[in-house]
Amino acid sequence: MGVPRFLIGSLAGALAAPIVLLAACGGDDASIADPPVSPHPTSSSPTGTPPHESPEAFIRRWAEAEKRMENTGQVEAYLALSKGCTACRNLTEQVSRYYAAGGFVKWGGWQILSIKVNSRHNDATTYAVKNRSLPTTYQTSRDGRIRHFSGGVTTELLDLEPSGGTWNLSSKAELAS
Repeated sequence: MGVPRFLIGSLAGALAAPIVLLAACGGDDASIADPPVSPHPTSSSPTGTPPHESPEAFIRRWAEAEKRMENTGQVEAYLALSKGCTACRNLTEQVSRYYAAGGFVKWGGWQILSIKVNSRHNDATTYAVKNRSLPTTYQTSRDGRIRHFSGGVTTELLDLEPSGGTWNLSSKAELAS
């Protein structure tokens, strides 16, 4: 296994139980390029009352929250967007341990290359988000070795569910390359 996302991909993936990759693709094959973000829900919204924020806008906002969380150690805003996401919770626990031990994470975040509907199930829609994970420098503790990762292109599978006029990210996994 490669190094976790903050080490190219998703640190949470290395902490969680082995990732079950979604092999079944279904639903809409439409690609949403960076950035067009519709102020109105798109056809990729699940059935039912569509939230006011598009899934694409939420994914971008969530990705920025992940970047802020890793660079500051402040996990609350990220967790508020990721209720029920085990991989997200594992990531915040890891980041919190680093900062509590005097370490740090400096990560440039994601440059989102595309967002595609991967599948739909119940009230959730899974999006395949292809991104370029930017370089990372981190230290697990005050006395730990400083490590560097150059980043790279990854595809994350993000499950979104409607939640009070916006979305909640309920699950995430990195597709193996």
